[in-house]
Amino acid sequence: MNTRTIAVIGGGIVGLCTALSLQQRGFAVTLVAPETSREMTSYGNAGVITQASVIPLNIPGLLGKVPRYLLNRDPALRIAPAFLPRATPWLLRFMRGCQAESVASRTASLARLIRPALAAHRHWAREAGAESLFHETGWTKLYRHPQARERVSLECQLWDANEVAYEPLTGTALDQVFDGASRHYTLGLRIPETAYVDSPGALVARYRDLFLARGGRWQCASVAGIEPVAGGFRLQGGDTRYAQVAVCAGPWSRELVAPLGYRPPLAFERGYHQEFTLGAGQGLAMPFHDVEGAFVCTPMNGGVRVLTGIEFDARDRKPTPRQLQRVLPRVRQVLALGEAQGEPWLGRRPSLPDGLPMIGAAPRHPGLWFAFGHGHIGLSTGAVSGEWLADDILRGREDPQRGAFSPARFA
Repeated sequence: MNTRTIAVIGGGIVGLCTALSLQQRGFAVTLVAPETSREMTSYGNAGVITQASVIPLNIPGLLGKVPRYLLNRDPALRIAPAFLPRATPWLLRFMRGCQAESVASRTASLARLIRPALAAHRHWAREAGAESLFHETGWTKLYRHPQARERVSLECQLWDANEVAYEPLTGTALDQVFDGASRHYTLGLRIPETAYVDSPGALVARYRDLFLARGGRWQCASVAGIEPVAGGFRLQGGDTRYAQVAVCAGPWSRELVAPLGYRPPLAFERGYHQEFTLGAGQGLAMPFHDVEGAFVCTPMNGGVRVLTGIEFDARDRKPTPRQLQRVLPRVRQVLALGEAQGEPWLGRRPSLPDGLPMIGAAPRHPGLWFAFGHGHIGLSTGAVSGEWLADDILRGREDPQRGAFSPARFA
């Protein structure tokens, strides 16, 4: 068997970037994924590729918010009551990572993954004719509370330690985000080394078109399982044998690897968005995160995409867009929203409790590789994740310097 035949399972941004990177290195790649649709996690994200995303969510100070979170009094997080017993083991592991030393170490690891992210996407966007989808305007975190400077001191220290450039905005300087921002916020932190994509779904489609134009094979199907066979692997329901398989299926990855004995502690951080036109005279120059308001707004498709925080619930449970309903009045306090464009969208962000994706070799099956668990930073890190995994596959082993991301840490 040709040892360079490989199936990449997953057609989102991580799977496509992995497939393109393998193809560039001379592999015969089959991409196995359903048709691109609104169901994909890569379709509905904030579209932001930013250096600021080096800080994991579990940081010192989070423990003090636990009572509000458990009582669903904070719009940043909703836990479905019936799901709490199932979510508790993951949440306990997540909370154990709030120590300062752990946060500093994981932030440094994420910085290595995110620092080259925009350059990696620029490369594929240029090859795919998708450069017009990218807008390098910066990204801003906005704070309403008068004591915001004290509250962001740890964040700024971590950015400083990892060479993340940022610019404080106060007073009328806040209006560069959107007209009137200075009336609602006391502080902004603008991260200039940021781009946003005005249609993540279109970007996925362009990357897939590039993969096909370069001779890649796309098998439009869902995968039920992976079967080790002599000399490689076979995907359930098919006869083709592959020397190697890369699992990049996002929130559907765990069910593919569990029959092989892998139990990654993957949670599904559900999140919602809805798109709106902007009212007459209302502009939005760049994406922003209203921290206390617990929402993100990104210019999309001629209007604005409003995104919520996290909902812990069963992956496939029907949408319950309560968070969206809670934050929309807060959005309308600061932005003039027009008509809704379509119904609320639900996505499932695959997240591991240490906040780091899993990129590397399956510990007990040579030729099986993992790249999933990217949480909120899949778009930011997808292109670099694909390069890293392709390099590992080419050399036949993980880079030991990237051990923080190794699947073996959860073996």
